[in-house]
Amino acid sequence: MPTTQKAGPALTELDKVITRLLDPQNGCPWDLKQTPASIIGHLLEETYELIEALKAENPDDICEEAGDLLFQVIFISHLAQPRWGWGLAEVIDQVQAKMITRHPHIFGDGPKITDTKTVLNQWQTIKRQDKKYNRLLASVPLTLPALQRAHRLNDRVERAGFNWLDTPAVRHKVDEKLAEMDKQLALYDPQTTDPAHKTRLKAEMGNVLLALANLASRLDFSAEDALSEANTRFINRFNYIEDKLAASGQRPEDVSPATLEELWQQAKATHL
Repeated sequence: MPTTQKAGPALTELDKVITRLLDPQNGCPWDLKQTPASIIGHLLEETYELIEALKAENPDDICEEAGDLLFQVIFISHLAQPRWGWGLAEVIDQVQAKMITRHPHIFGDGPKITDTKTVLNQWQTIKRQDKKYNRLLASVPLTLPALQRAHRLNDRVERAGFNWLDTPAVRHKVDEKLAEMDKQLALYDPQTTDPAHKTRLKAEMGNVLLALANLASRLDFSAEDALSEANTRFINRFNYIEDKLAASGQRPEDVSPATLEELWQQAKATHL
């Protein structure tokens, strides 16, 4: 049986499971206490678990985590029904209509498109016809991780022709912002500096990060991904240090900074 034919009955059965969990008389006490606001943390957790599975390219984990995320979507639809009057059917109907509307080159009489850039520009043009997104940057979620949001913001304005700098100029902008941050840093003393100065230093550091995100975008990768990979390298190298010290019954806090640095360099040398 084709996957699409199997999905309908399977979705119905999952919907029944959630209906049972939320039954006012015989449902699960934990599920019955949930609200759209309380479920946000669980939604984020399931999303990140799916992202980890995708990055690891583990098919079984991807299948499992995609199912967990699907559960969250249907669960939210059930919570929405008594509050806002819409449920899973409306969720499916609106996303189906959106996909058809934003792909006129596939489902309508729009001209044939063969490159992704034109597809993305067309998508944004159609999206901005929605009053909710009448400003170019309105569709970039406020709750995105900051570096990912910076990447999205830069991508939007660049497609609108706003970013006129070439890659070397963007790299120079990073140095310029670092110099501005260094000026504030030279004046900073946590014991005597007033809160306003700390606020200015924080703003300059934010400008540095934004410039770096812009540079990453110019180099065709996401600063969020770059930092995530750097975090993984950091964890692997620190784990190496812990393992080496544990072999002699020691912990990182038991040895000198020089020893930690030597082990760190060893970890780097092993390409961790």
